[in-house]
Amino acid sequence: MKLKSIDIFSDWAHSGKDESMAKSHEPAVLEMLQYVFDSYKNPFSFIDAGCGNGWVIRHVLSNSNCSKAIGIDGSSKMIEKATNKDSSGEYFCSDLLHWKPLKKVDIVHSMEVFYYFKNPFKLVKHITDHWIKPGGLMIMGIDHYIGNPNSYSWSDDLNVYMALMTDMEWKNIFYKAGLENCKSWNVNQKDDVPGTLVISGQLI
Repeated sequence: MKLKSIDIFSDWAHSGKDESMAKSHEPAVLEMLQYVFDSYKNPFSFIDAGCGNGWVIRHVLSNSNCSKAIGIDGSSKMIEKATNKDSSGEYFCSDLLHWKPLKKVDIVHSMEVFYYFKNPFKLVKHITDHWIKPGGLMIMGIDHYIGNPNSYSWSDDLNVYMALMTDMEWKNIFYKAGLENCKSWNVNQKDDVPGTLVISGQLI
Protein backbone atom coordinates (compact mmCIF):
# COMPACT_ATOMS: atom_id res chain seq x y z
CA MET A 1 0.00 0.00 0.00
CA LYS A 2 1.27 3.46 -0.94
CA LEU A 3 1.98 5.92 1.83
CA LYS A 4 0.25 9.28 2.08
CA SER A 5 2.38 12.18 0.92
CA ILE A 6 1.26 14.23 3.94
CA ASP A 7 2.79 11.64 6.26
CA ILE A 8 6.08 11.85 4.37
CA PHE A 9 6.10 15.65 4.60
CA SER A 10 5.37 15.49 8.31
CA ASP A 11 8.28 13.08 8.80
CA TRP A 12 10.53 15.47 6.86
CA ALA A 13 9.44 18.36 9.05
CA HIS A 14 10.16 16.31 12.17
CA SER A 15 13.59 15.20 10.94
CA GLY A 16 14.61 18.60 9.58
CA LYS A 17 14.75 17.39 5.99
CA ASP A 18 12.41 20.24 5.03
CA GLU A 19 15.34 22.65 5.45
CA SER A 20 17.57 20.77 2.99
CA MET A 21 14.68 20.35 0.56
CA ALA A 22 14.00 24.09 0.66
CA LYS A 23 17.68 24.76 0.00
CA SER A 24 17.76 22.40 -2.98
CA HIS A 25 14.60 23.94 -4.45
CA GLU A 26 15.65 27.52 -3.84
CA PRO A 27 17.48 28.18 -7.17
CA ALA A 28 14.48 27.01 -9.23
CA VAL A 29 11.92 28.78 -7.06
CA LEU A 30 13.84 32.05 -7.15
CA GLU A 31 13.82 31.91 -10.96
CA MET A 32 10.07 31.28 -10.89
CA LEU A 33 9.49 34.12 -8.46
CA GLN A 34 11.58 36.49 -10.56
CA TYR A 35 9.23 35.71 -13.45
CA VAL A 36 6.32 36.64 -11.16
CA PHE A 37 7.99 39.83 -9.93
CA ASP A 38 8.79 40.88 -13.51
CA SER A 39 5.16 40.24 -14.51
CA TYR A 40 3.62 42.21 -11.63
CA LYS A 41 4.89 45.75 -11.18
CA ASN A 42 1.76 46.71 -9.21
CA PRO A 43 0.75 45.38 -5.77
CA PHE A 44 -0.17 41.69 -5.84
CA SER A 45 -1.53 39.04 -3.49
CA PHE A 46 -0.01 35.57 -3.36
CA ILE A 47 -0.72 32.00 -2.24
CA ASP A 48 1.89 29.26 -1.93
CA ALA A 49 0.13 25.89 -2.33
CA GLY A 50 2.07 23.33 -0.32
CA CYS A 51 4.08 25.97 1.52
CA GLY A 52 6.06 23.60 3.74
CA ASN A 53 7.97 25.56 6.37
CA GLY A 54 6.96 28.88 4.80
CA TRP A 55 10.29 29.94 3.31
CA VAL A 56 8.68 31.02 0.01
CA ILE A 57 6.11 33.16 1.84
CA ARG A 58 8.85 34.86 3.84
CA HIS A 59 10.77 35.61 0.66
CA VAL A 60 7.75 36.93 -1.23
CA LEU A 61 6.76 39.20 1.66
CA SER A 62 10.15 40.88 1.32
CA ASN A 63 9.01 42.20 -2.08
CA SER A 64 7.51 45.65 -1.65
CA ASN A 65 4.80 44.95 -4.24
CA CYS A 66 3.42 42.01 -2.26
CA SER A 67 0.31 43.19 -0.44
CA LYS A 68 -0.58 39.79 1.05
CA ALA A 69 0.94 36.29 1.08
CA ILE A 70 -0.74 33.13 2.34
CA GLY A 71 0.79 29.69 2.85
CA ILE A 72 -1.29 26.52 2.89
CA ASP A 73 -0.10 22.98 3.55
CA GLY A 74 -1.72 19.69 4.49
CA SER A 75 0.94 18.85 7.07
CA SER A 76 0.30 20.29 10.52
CA LYS A 77 3.99 19.83 11.39
CA MET A 78 5.03 21.93 8.38
CA ILE A 79 2.54 24.66 9.31
CA GLU A 80 3.77 24.56 12.90
CA LYS A 81 7.30 25.16 11.61
CA ALA A 82 6.11 27.96 9.34
CA THR A 83 4.30 29.81 12.13
CA ASN A 84 7.24 29.36 14.52
CA LYS A 85 9.54 30.97 11.97
CA ASP A 86 7.06 33.68 10.97
CA SER A 87 4.55 34.50 13.67
CA SER A 88 3.13 37.39 11.63
CA GLY A 89 2.53 35.27 8.53
CA GLU A 90 -0.81 33.86 7.45
CA TYR A 91 -0.73 30.08 7.27
CA PHE A 92 -3.41 27.42 7.01
CA CYS A 93 -3.29 23.67 7.56
CA SER A 94 -5.84 22.16 5.20
CA ASP A 95 -6.43 19.83 2.28
CA LEU A 96 -5.70 21.86 -0.87
CA LEU A 97 -8.67 20.25 -2.61
CA HIS A 98 -11.17 21.75 -0.17
CA TRP A 99 -9.65 24.94 1.20
CA LYS A 100 -10.73 28.32 -0.20
CA PRO A 101 -9.26 31.77 0.58
CA LEU A 102 -11.57 34.48 1.86
CA LYS A 103 -10.52 36.59 -1.12
CA LYS A 104 -9.09 35.48 -4.43
CA VAL A 105 -5.47 36.37 -5.16
CA ASP A 106 -3.33 37.47 -8.09
CA ILE A 107 -0.69 34.72 -7.93
CA VAL A 108 -0.83 31.05 -6.99
CA HIS A 109 2.58 29.39 -6.76
CA SER A 110 3.50 25.80 -6.01
CA MET A 111 6.70 23.77 -5.99
CA GLU A 112 6.84 19.97 -6.02
CA VAL A 113 3.23 19.40 -4.96
CA PHE A 114 0.73 18.86 -7.77
CA TYR A 115 1.98 15.45 -8.92
CA TYR A 116 1.15 13.91 -5.54
CA PHE A 117 -2.56 14.22 -6.36
CA LYS A 118 -4.20 11.28 -8.13
CA ASN A 119 -6.38 13.71 -10.08
CA PRO A 120 -4.26 16.81 -10.68
CA PHE A 121 -6.94 18.32 -12.91
CA LYS A 122 -9.38 18.37 -10.00
CA LEU A 123 -6.87 20.36 -7.93
CA VAL A 124 -6.01 22.82 -10.72
CA LYS A 125 -9.71 23.34 -11.48
CA HIS A 126 -10.46 23.97 -7.79
CA ILE A 127 -7.67 26.55 -7.63
CA THR A 128 -8.78 28.18 -10.88
CA ASP A 129 -12.40 28.39 -9.71
CA HIS A 130 -11.83 29.49 -6.11
CA TRP A 131 -8.36 30.96 -5.59
CA ILE A 132 -7.36 33.12 -8.58
CA LYS A 133 -8.67 36.54 -9.60
CA PRO A 134 -9.43 37.22 -13.27
CA GLY A 135 -6.12 38.25 -14.80
CA GLY A 136 -4.25 36.26 -12.16
CA LEU A 137 -1.45 33.77 -12.69
CA MET A 138 -0.82 30.18 -11.65
CA ILE A 139 2.77 28.98 -11.73
CA MET A 140 4.09 25.61 -10.58
CA GLY A 141 7.45 23.88 -10.62
CA ILE A 142 8.04 20.12 -10.60
CA ASP A 143 11.13 17.92 -10.78
CA HIS A 144 9.17 14.68 -11.34
CA TYR A 145 8.16 14.65 -15.00
CA ILE A 146 8.75 12.80 -18.25
CA GLY A 147 11.99 14.28 -19.47
CA ASN A 148 13.81 13.97 -16.15
CA PRO A 149 14.78 10.27 -16.00
CA ASN A 150 16.42 10.61 -12.59
CA SER A 151 12.94 11.23 -11.13
CA TYR A 152 11.20 8.19 -12.61
CA SER A 153 11.92 5.94 -9.62
CA TRP A 154 10.80 8.41 -6.95
CA SER A 155 7.31 6.95 -6.55
CA ASP A 156 8.72 3.50 -5.85
CA ASP A 157 11.61 4.86 -3.77
CA LEU A 158 9.23 6.73 -1.42
CA ASN A 159 6.32 4.28 -1.79
CA VAL A 160 3.95 7.16 -2.52
CA TYR A 161 1.73 7.96 -5.51
CA MET A 162 3.19 10.43 -8.04
CA ALA A 163 1.70 11.36 -11.40
CA LEU A 164 4.39 11.16 -14.09
CA MET A 165 3.46 13.28 -17.11
CA THR A 166 4.92 15.35 -19.93
CA ASP A 167 4.96 19.14 -20.05
CA MET A 168 2.23 19.01 -22.72
CA GLU A 169 0.00 16.89 -20.48
CA TRP A 170 0.41 19.40 -17.66
CA LYS A 171 -0.31 22.32 -19.98
CA ASN A 172 -3.44 20.55 -21.22
CA ILE A 173 -4.62 20.23 -17.61
CA PHE A 174 -4.10 23.97 -17.13
CA TYR A 175 -6.01 24.74 -20.34
CA LYS A 176 -8.83 22.34 -19.48
CA ALA A 177 -9.16 24.00 -16.04
CA GLY A 178 -9.79 27.37 -17.72
CA LEU A 179 -6.34 28.93 -17.83
CA GLU A 180 -4.98 30.63 -20.96
CA ASN A 181 -1.59 31.61 -22.35
CA CYS A 182 -0.15 28.44 -20.80
CA LYS A 183 3.62 28.09 -21.07
CA SER A 184 6.26 25.57 -20.06
CA TRP A 185 9.99 26.00 -19.63
CA ASN A 186 12.85 24.66 -17.56
CA VAL A 187 14.82 26.46 -14.87
CA ASN A 188 17.93 25.62 -12.85
CA GLN A 189 19.40 23.51 -15.64
CA LYS A 190 22.93 22.20 -15.13
CA ASP A 191 25.02 20.22 -17.60
CA ASP A 192 23.07 16.98 -18.16
CA VAL A 193 20.41 17.79 -15.56
CA PRO A 194 17.20 19.04 -17.22
CA GLY A 195 16.21 21.07 -14.18
CA THR A 196 12.78 22.00 -12.90
CA LEU A 197 9.82 22.00 -15.25
CA VAL A 198 7.72 25.15 -14.88
CA ILE A 199 4.11 25.44 -16.05
CA SER A 200 2.24 28.73 -15.95
CA GLY A 201 -1.20 29.90 -17.04
CA GLN A 202 -3.35 32.99 -16.73
CA LEU A 203 -7.01 33.29 -15.82
CA ILE A 204 -8.49 35.61 -18.44
